Amino acid sequence: MTSRMRTLLYLSVVPVILLSSTSAIAASDGGSSWTPWLLMWRVINTIALLGLLIYFVKKPLVNFFQERKNSIARELDEAREKRDEAVRLIEEYKTKMAGMEQELAKMSGELKKAAESDSQKLVATAEKLSAAMIESARVTAEQEVRKARILLKNEAVELAMTMAEALIKQKINDQDRKRIVEDYLVKVGGMK
Repeated sequence: MTSRMRTLLYLSVVPVILLSSTSAIAASDGGSSWTPWLLMWRVINTIALLGLLIYFVKKPLVNFFQERKNSIARELDEAREKRDEAVRLIEEYKTKMAGMEQELAKMSGELKKAAESDSQKLVATAEKLSAAMIESARVTAEQEVRKARILLKNEAVELAMTMAEALIKQKINDQDRKRIVEDYLVKVGGMK
């Protein structure tokens, strides 16, 4: 929003607020003490109050939201890095598993050649051994991938919880707690 648009917004909102507040005050007084000078002082007081609020509240709010935006961006970057690392590990395990299957297939072929010269019994035994090794390697690789996924998820959850706890402890002070309690009491009091 440009400064010109902001100025136009202030100039259009302030008269509405002034007129509504002064008409409400005039109506509550019964109209007996309402004068142009009183109206002028009320307008000046309202403008001064709005100016002070804008002057003192604008910068802290802008800073707070900018810091929050930066914090969320950093957390997202860290989460992306962890996700990329997990994907890399999964691909690495898949590659290792594929290499194991190729190595086992190669070993099976060599065993078949050696077993043909000995007897049919040795060939059958070698095929059984090869199948068992492939299955064992596959099961082991799957277990390692599952362990790695669980470990990465647990680490990500613990890190997120630690960061959230630290952020909450860092951002909320005694003054904020007092303000929250007062706001709550005002809301509860307004419901009666």
